[in-house]
Amino acid sequence: MNIASIDTGTNTILLLIATPVGSNLIQKLTEIHNMPRLGEDVAKSGIIKEEKIKELCRIYNEYKAVCNEYKVTKIIACGTNVFRIAKNTPEVIRIVKSETGIDLKIISGEEEAESSFLGATADFDKNQNIAVIDIGGGSTEITCKNNNNLLFRKSFTTGVVTLREKFVNKNSLSKSNLDELSDFCNHYFSELENVRGMSDFSISIAGTPTTLFSLYNGYTEFKGELIHKHQLSIKNIDEVVSGFIDLPFKEYGKYGKIITGREDLMGAGAIILKTVLNKLGLDGTTISITGLRYGIILNYLAQNPESYQT
Repeated sequence: MNIASIDTGTNTILLLIATPVGSNLIQKLTEIHNMPRLGEDVAKSGIIKEEKIKELCRIYNEYKAVCNEYKVTKIIACGTNVFRIAKNTPEVIRIVKSETGIDLKIISGEEEAESSFLGATADFDKNQNIAVIDIGGGSTEITCKNNNNLLFRKSFTTGVVTLREKFVNKNSLSKSNLDELSDFCNHYFSELENVRGMSDFSISIAGTPTTLFSLYNGYTEFKGELIHKHQLSIKNIDEVVSGFIDLPFKEYGKYGKIITGREDLMGAGAIILKTVLNKLGLDGTTISITGLRYGIILNYLAQNPESYQT
């Protein structure tokens, strides 16, 4: 059977279609990414805008058509932080069901962190002290584990979109913006100092680390096979960010497609990642191109073993 997961976040909506090859292993068939930024201004207004709801339904119907092509028998659509904070989430769920036939389930921050860890570590040796860092649009999930032993897990309710709206200029990223972001994140993530030194290494997922790695290596478009399981150091992050300062967002096109839709978010994402690594006592991170959308399917298979054949 083929299964689809839809990770519906504050900034992106990600489709994964995969086929199970065991209880803890899946084979990717296709993926599609869209960046409608559903969470635009939600931190201030508490409302997902009408035009964003229409865009959500359009994307869901597009994904549903792809699912039909792949003869998908199960679609699991999950909503993250933007839906946890928006006042009109019940209405959005109703509209999505009416317009697309898809049931949108809102998951808690802890569920998101757990599934992100499951997806990110799917092809890593878990018998180590691992920290998984998932930097989203509206939240940042940090999970530290050794094999199945939970050391730390928390969903921090801030992400690249919320920090961009709070600290970054409209048209470019300034040095003072970075200083303010650093001051905020240094205080906001101070709780992580309690688990400093507890992780042998970290795995970072989502658009921030993959884009930073790509920019550092000169990739103009996403090249998953050249990104997955490769290293990004804090020094690398600093080098990339130095090129952003005072450069108008409209000129970020020089970096290629890899940054399209993320131009104004990269400064905030870089500071979050750098701060978290510093708090954990790490000088770099390993990039994974898997994450929540993979974990959603793996979690479903673990709970429904009849859904696969070994």
